[in-house]
Amino acid sequence: MKPSLLFIPDISGFTKFVNETEVEHGRHIIAELLQLIVDQNQLGLTVSELEGDAVFFYREGHLPTSEELIAQSRAMFEAFHAHIRRYETQRICECGACCGALQLTLKIVAHAGPIDLLSVAGFKKPYGPDVIVAHRLLKNDVPDREYLLMTESSFSEDGDPVTPEWSALCSGSAEVDDVGVFPYRWIPLSPLHEFVPDPPPPPTFRRMENPFRMSTVVDRDPDELFELISNFDLRGHWNHGVDRLEYEAERVNRIGTQHRCVIGDRLIDFETVTNDFGEGRRAYGEHLPTNPIVREHVNYFIVEPEDGRSRLTVEVHYTPRIFPLSLLSPLMRRQAKKFVPPVLDALKKAAESDAWRPTALV
Repeated sequence: MKPSLLFIPDISGFTKFVNETEVEHGRHIIAELLQLIVDQNQLGLTVSELEGDAVFFYREGHLPTSEELIAQSRAMFEAFHAHIRRYETQRICECGACCGALQLTLKIVAHAGPIDLLSVAGFKKPYGPDVIVAHRLLKNDVPDREYLLMTESSFSEDGDPVTPEWSALCSGSAEVDDVGVFPYRWIPLSPLHEFVPDPPPPPTFRRMENPFRMSTVVDRDPDELFELISNFDLRGHWNHGVDRLEYEAERVNRIGTQHRCVIGDRLIDFETVTNDFGEGRRAYGEHLPTNPIVREHVNYFIVEPEDGRSRLTVEVHYTPRIFPLSLLSPLMRRQAKKFVPPVLDALKKAAESDAWRPTALV
């Protein structure tokens, strides 16, 4: 039986979560990163399954060269960290999961051996001693946090694998209980950080000196109130009058995230933004890319602590269009006077109830 490649990128680095919100955000972040790793598949790998914070790939047939394994690992690593850097400049949430995403690391294990494929519910799952070996090799004595580990069986070329110009080639071995000792070569991936591009700066929007503004005090913790406002899964508890909300459910809301409100036959697109309203204040903004009345229309929800509760302020900012369309700008303020009060009232009522909160927090 010909050996098959077993390839496991594994994410690590999350600290313990403090509350249910962080668990939920952490789940979304890991889902994003696992999908990104799968999308970087250049070797025709098959996904066997997602294993917590790892992807278990396999490929039958001829084995890749070490250069191909290194190139595949580099593509996944750079895409992984380019995405993580977005959380540094584009996050709107300050929970432990969103802040902790910057500390996530990636290690990759490549091994090969003969396997059987079990068919379960229409899915094929690799089975055999070498599958066990590949997973146990995730626990090893490699001193780096981010690396590619390749057993001698994982690539097709004779002799030593080629050392990439951006890193070193190191040797080691691991003893797998009841199986034997497996020599391997490993390559530190951390030097690739210098090749990871920084994300583009987040967009900025001009704020008016005299926007339409309304506020209220909400008997709810600021972090929980901000979660209720910014989590699309919770919109139905307060965003009344919207028939349907279209968004990517398995993504954490951050700067640049887009969603769509469906109201009858109207489709209204929004883009998530934020702004600095001063120390202690957190702002979630929604930019309307198209507004026939004004340009750069942004609604900001500003949350700040106040006497053990939260002060919630809604501000409507916009830039008038050029004359003669600028004559329509007063309509924007009149519209704001209509929609902001019921939104504030609905948010206050929803936040002060427990209907929207995860069971673990009630």
